[in-house]
Amino acid sequence: MSLIENLPESRIKIGLSATEKTEILREILETLVEDGVIKNLEAVLAQLLAREEKGSTGIGNGIAIPHIRTEQVTQIEYTFASSKEGVDFESLDGNPAHILFLLLAPEGTHGPHIKALASLSRILNDSTVRVRLKNAETAGEIRNVLDEREKELV
Repeated sequence: MSLIENLPESRIKIGLSATEKTEILREILETLVEDGVIKNLEAVLAQLLAREEKGSTGIGNGIAIPHIRTEQVTQIEYTFASSKEGVDFESLDGNPAHILFLLLAPEGTHGPHIKALASLSRILNDSTVRVRLKNAETAGEIRNVLDEREKELV
């Protein structure tokens, strides 16, 4: 399943209001609760924070990809959030994150989880894509940028 097939506009949040990591994750997870994808926001949030304790998922270049495997989902689920100002995600390069993808994978799916992370990394490796995602003003624009990039990589 491609990224774009599993990223409806309802899971794209442009302009985060939160500025602290826990609240940023909560704000992003709310889109999954509203879509009926997860039932227990607090449990997933606790798992994500435990993962962040092991090392930040802020990978640099203005990107963070918080991710876990959880029993709350039955397939890989994505959300996207952006912040023009940037948020402190304790990124490896010390710079704020402007683009955040949250990835949830079913428990016990190590291979597909890693494949999904690698796919996101390839998509976001292009600086033009990162700028376009950071500056996009609508969910439709986000989906178009991702769809174009995904097709280029096939």
